[in-house]
Amino acid sequence: MAKKLFLTLVCAVFLIFIFAGCGDKKEEDKTDTGDTVADSDGADTGDSVSVPDADNIDTGDTGTVTDDDNADPAAWEIKYEKADESAEKVSEDIVKANNRLGMEIFNRLAKKEGAKNIMISPLSIAIAMAMTANGAVDEALAEMKEVLGFGNMKMPDVNKQFAQLIASLVEADKDMALEIADSLWLDDAFAPAVKADFISVLEDFYSAALFTEDFADPATVGKINSWVSEKTHEKIDKIIDEIGANTVMYIINAVYFKAAWTKAFDKNYTYNGRFFLSDGSMKETEMMYAGGDTYEFRIDDENKYSVVRIPYGRGVFAFYAVVPSGKIGDLISETADKEIGSWFENLRKSWDFELEIPKFRFAYEKSLKATFKDLGIGGIFAGGLENISSDVENLYISDIFHKTFIEINEEGTEAAAVTAESGDTGGDYTPPQVFAKHPFVFVIRDERTGSILFIGKVEDPTAE
Repeated sequence: MAKKLFLTLVCAVFLIFIFAGCGDKKEEDKTDTGDTVADSDGADTGDSVSVPDADNIDTGDTGTVTDDDNADPAAWEIKYEKADESAEKVSEDIVKANNRLGMEIFNRLAKKEGAKNIMISPLSIAIAMAMTANGAVDEALAEMKEVLGFGNMKMPDVNKQFAQLIASLVEADKDMALEIADSLWLDDAFAPAVKADFISVLEDFYSAALFTEDFADPATVGKINSWVSEKTHEKIDKIIDEIGANTVMYIINAVYFKAAWTKAFDKNYTYNGRFFLSDGSMKETEMMYAGGDTYEFRIDDENKYSVVRIPYGRGVFAFYAVVPSGKIGDLISETADKEIGSWFENLRKSWDFELEIPKFRFAYEKSLKATFKDLGIGGIFAGGLENISSDVENLYISDIFHKTFIEINEEGTEAAAVTAESGDTGGDYTPPQVFAKHPFVFVIRDERTGSILFIGKVEDPTAE
């Protein structure tokens, strides 16, 4: 019987379907009824919780911040100290590997999609693929480690690094909700064949919640979609339409991000302005404006782009707008060939900076299977997952699907995923400025580790 693993990212959520030939499957009707059925059995809904392990690493409670938490600055100082200590322990090699992979995927998608808004989450891609790598063996594992940038690291060390990274991100700012949730869904007929060690790794290092369900029951579709909707705060309300006849397992990673700017844009200054598309046409859209404020920025004449940093909350996370003076495709491909870190270096501060950037809101979804195969991962699409179950032959991944959502407005950013200088004030002085009035790239980044949570490009701010 055919087997397949389907992986999808929802803003980011990775959803992995594994189809496996483990004997005759149930013959009941598996048609999707379209109902969204809440899990009423009181099962764990998959909130990431503090998981003790040999290092006493706290993998973070990603629950939503309460008003009581915000009312106690001392409590938040303790959380900040804990998160920042974890950030200091995150390997630079892991961060660079995650970012490099994300930039390579982003570059390939940008070339294929043309003048279309796109966004991916390098963080969620990396987490989901790391979880999957724990099920791979031999050549399949070697391919994954090579493409994911893990090098000679052993998987136990990789898992510890991801646990440390997750711990550094959650509860890092009271003005930000960053929630990371993982879950493992098993068909009840397949569950006995799954190795206990594989389940333990996902539970111990990724705080994955375990669900065993009857995949022949159409209500299971609703349970999975309800979990995704809950974890993305209803920004992505459905991830599957039906469960395939041979599907036996899902691994889901969900990342939800919502943060307030350190200084909100004044809504009174938002105006209807012109945004020029790649084809030379123009769209009218709402433009946010900030003038006379402090931002960090760089205008890079050599590489033909300007970058501005817009911080969130206490400043350890930031949004970067990278505005090319030439074609946006050239900026993306040239950066992919070099190092994305150059966008965030040598920023200068200005106390009277002028900034214009459009409000935008869009969703994006794409299969990443072809992209990963082009990058050199082939084994897991043909087998090589004996660390998940040695009792099932030819267990393999059939697809990798990525789904994201983002909204930018005057208050901040929601995703289910700038810079300046002082100058002399001479008579002919013009304040430094970045006006994002044509296609640009954006990045949401953790400043302490350098981890990129989301990267995307805005071709048309009016397109959803």
